[in-house]
Amino acid sequence: MIKALISDLGGVLLRTRTAGSRRALEQRLGLAPHTIEARVFGSDLSLQAQRGEVGEEIMWRALERDLDLPHHGLTVREFRNKFFEEDFIDEELLNLIRRVRPGLKTGLLSNAWDGLREMLHTQIPVSDAFDVIVISAEEKIAKPDPRLYQLALTRLGVQADEAIFLDDLSENVDAARALGLIGIHFQSSEQAQRDIRARLNGSDLSAR
Repeated sequence: MIKALISDLGGVLLRTRTAGSRRALEQRLGLAPHTIEARVFGSDLSLQAQRGEVGEEIMWRALERDLDLPHHGLTVREFRNKFFEEDFIDEELLNLIRRVRPGLKTGLLSNAWDGLREMLHTQIPVSDAFDVIVISAEEKIAKPDPRLYQLALTRLGVQADEAIFLDDLSENVDAARALGLIGIHFQSSEQAQRDIRARLNGSDLSAR
């Protein structure tokens, strides 16, 4: 019996519409097209920040130096605002999670920097949909480390085979499935909602 639904945040509930602002930043900074995301999310310092080994601000200051932002007339704050300005919350998917919550426990499991929890209170209003929020930087481990999934399961009070897990990265879904969770690989909002409903046997979600 399914007792919990666990979702990723970035790339699932929080996505980028067109990335036009990011392409404009690449042009302004003289970067190759479609490379700025890797500079922000995939650098060694960024990955260390996701594991809580360094603070988020250290990562941003290193990026400021690496991209020579002052030379291009940008502060770190301006760069961050432009980089994230086209992000949006998938309200349909979020509302689906809210609807299942009376009958299922819900969890947010995110590889994120140490500033996320504050942002959930100020800029990313999704906290009300979740019983448990697990952030990698706070726990010093990141997906696909199985310990992070187990931590979420323990805090939700459910077994692996009682939980659905939704993530946009296949390696994270594979790791969840290896632990026994019911993994759904997010590819589109419509597909994710359809797959969640299918796992819940198409019943009235609000009644579960």
